[in-house]
Amino acid sequence: MRVLVVEDDEAIAEALVSLLEDAGHHACHVPDGRRALDELRNGEETCVILLDMTMPVMNGWLFREEQVKDDALARIPVIVFTADALAEEKARAIGAAGWLRKPVDPGRLLKVVEQHCRAARAPS
Repeated sequence: MRVLVVEDDEAIAEALVSLLEDAGHHACHVPDGRRALDELRNGEETCVILLDMTMPVMNGWLFREEQVKDDALARIPVIVFTADALAEEKARAIGAAGWLRKPVDPGRLLKVVEQHCRAARAPS
Protein backbone atom coordinates (compact mmCIF):
# COMPACT_ATOMS: atom_id res chain seq x y z
CA MET A 1 0.00 0.00 0.00
CA ARG A 2 1.39 3.37 -0.94
CA VAL A 3 1.37 7.03 0.04
CA LEU A 4 0.61 9.34 -2.87
CA VAL A 5 2.41 12.69 -2.71
CA VAL A 6 0.69 15.29 -4.91
CA GLU A 7 3.16 18.18 -5.00
CA ASP A 8 4.43 20.37 -7.85
CA ASP A 9 7.66 21.43 -6.12
CA GLU A 10 10.13 18.74 -7.16
CA ALA A 11 12.55 19.33 -4.26
CA ILE A 12 9.79 19.10 -1.65
CA ALA A 13 8.32 16.02 -3.31
CA GLU A 14 11.69 14.25 -3.45
CA ALA A 15 12.34 15.04 0.22
CA LEU A 16 8.91 13.71 1.22
CA VAL A 17 9.26 10.53 -0.80
CA SER A 18 12.73 9.93 0.63
CA LEU A 19 11.53 10.51 4.21
CA LEU A 20 8.55 8.20 3.74
CA GLU A 21 10.58 5.45 2.09
CA ASP A 22 13.29 5.66 4.76
CA ALA A 23 10.50 5.05 7.29
CA GLY A 24 9.39 1.92 5.41
CA HIS A 25 6.49 3.29 3.37
CA HIS A 26 6.04 2.90 -0.36
CA ALA A 27 5.66 6.44 -1.72
CA CYS A 28 4.85 7.80 -5.17
CA HIS A 29 4.99 11.41 -6.38
CA VAL A 30 2.92 13.19 -9.01
CA PRO A 31 3.10 16.94 -9.81
CA ASP A 32 -0.60 17.79 -10.15
CA GLY A 33 -4.16 16.69 -9.46
CA ARG A 34 -4.84 15.34 -12.95
CA ARG A 35 -1.87 13.00 -12.79
CA ALA A 36 -2.90 12.05 -9.24
CA LEU A 37 -6.32 10.91 -10.47
CA ASP A 38 -4.67 8.90 -13.25
CA GLU A 39 -2.27 7.32 -10.75
CA LEU A 40 -5.07 6.46 -8.32
CA ARG A 41 -7.07 4.81 -11.07
CA ASN A 42 -4.15 2.55 -12.05
CA GLY A 43 -5.27 0.08 -9.38
CA GLU A 44 -2.47 0.23 -6.80
CA GLU A 45 -3.91 0.60 -3.31
CA THR A 46 -3.26 3.95 -1.64
CA CYS A 47 -3.53 4.43 2.11
CA VAL A 48 -3.29 8.24 2.19
CA ILE A 49 -2.84 11.22 -0.13
CA LEU A 50 -0.63 14.18 0.79
CA LEU A 51 -2.18 16.99 -1.24
CA ASP A 52 -0.70 20.37 -2.06
CA MET A 53 -3.47 22.84 -2.87
CA THR A 54 -1.68 25.15 -5.33
CA MET A 55 -0.50 23.31 -8.44
CA PRO A 56 -0.64 23.72 -12.20
CA VAL A 57 -2.96 21.68 -14.47
CA MET A 58 -5.35 20.68 -11.66
CA ASN A 59 -5.11 22.22 -8.20
CA GLY A 60 -5.99 20.54 -4.91
CA TRP A 61 -9.55 21.91 -4.86
CA LEU A 62 -10.41 20.47 -8.28
CA PHE A 63 -8.63 17.21 -7.51
CA ARG A 64 -10.71 16.74 -4.38
CA GLU A 65 -13.95 17.51 -6.24
CA GLU A 66 -13.12 14.77 -8.76
CA GLN A 67 -11.87 12.33 -6.11
CA VAL A 68 -15.10 12.37 -4.10
CA LYS A 69 -17.19 11.81 -7.26
CA ASP A 70 -15.45 8.46 -7.79
CA ASP A 71 -16.68 5.85 -5.29
CA ALA A 72 -13.48 3.83 -5.64
CA LEU A 73 -11.33 6.86 -4.73
CA ALA A 74 -13.55 8.79 -2.31
CA ARG A 75 -12.63 6.61 0.68
CA ILE A 76 -8.89 7.39 0.42
CA PRO A 77 -8.04 9.95 3.12
CA VAL A 78 -6.50 13.25 2.07
CA ILE A 79 -4.08 15.28 4.16
CA VAL A 80 -3.79 18.87 2.94
CA PHE A 81 -0.11 19.76 2.71
CA THR A 82 0.40 23.49 2.21
CA ALA A 83 2.33 26.56 3.33
CA ASP A 84 -0.92 28.53 3.44
CA ALA A 85 -1.70 30.03 6.85
CA LEU A 86 -5.30 28.88 6.33
CA ALA A 87 -4.32 25.21 5.97
CA GLU A 88 -6.74 23.99 8.61
CA GLU A 89 -9.67 25.92 7.14
CA LYS A 90 -8.87 24.67 3.64
CA ALA A 91 -8.67 21.09 4.89
CA ARG A 92 -12.09 21.40 6.51
CA ALA A 93 -13.54 23.04 3.40
CA ILE A 94 -12.67 20.05 1.22
CA GLY A 95 -13.49 17.39 3.83
CA ALA A 96 -9.88 16.33 4.26
CA ALA A 97 -8.82 13.95 7.01
CA GLY A 98 -6.24 16.46 8.26
CA TRP A 99 -3.64 19.04 7.38
CA LEU A 100 0.07 19.70 7.67
CA ARG A 101 1.75 23.09 7.24
CA LYS A 102 4.97 23.47 5.27
CA PRO A 103 7.67 23.28 6.36
CA VAL A 104 6.45 20.13 8.00
CA ASP A 105 7.86 18.48 11.09
CA PRO A 106 9.09 15.06 9.84
CA GLY A 107 7.98 13.30 13.01
CA ARG A 108 4.47 14.69 12.75
CA LEU A 109 4.27 13.78 9.07
CA LEU A 110 5.32 10.19 9.73
CA LYS A 111 2.88 9.89 12.64
CA VAL A 112 -0.05 11.08 10.49
CA VAL A 113 0.90 8.84 7.57
CA GLU A 114 1.35 5.79 9.79
CA GLN A 115 -2.01 6.38 11.44
CA HIS A 116 -3.81 6.37 8.09
CA CYS A 117 -1.81 3.50 6.58
CA ARG A 118 -2.34 1.34 9.67
CA ALA A 119 -6.11 2.01 9.50
CA ALA A 120 -6.16 1.15 5.78
CA ARG A 121 -4.41 -2.18 6.43
CA ALA A 122 -6.76 -3.14 9.28
CA PRO A 123 -9.35 -5.80 8.40
CA SER A 124 -12.80 -4.39 7.73
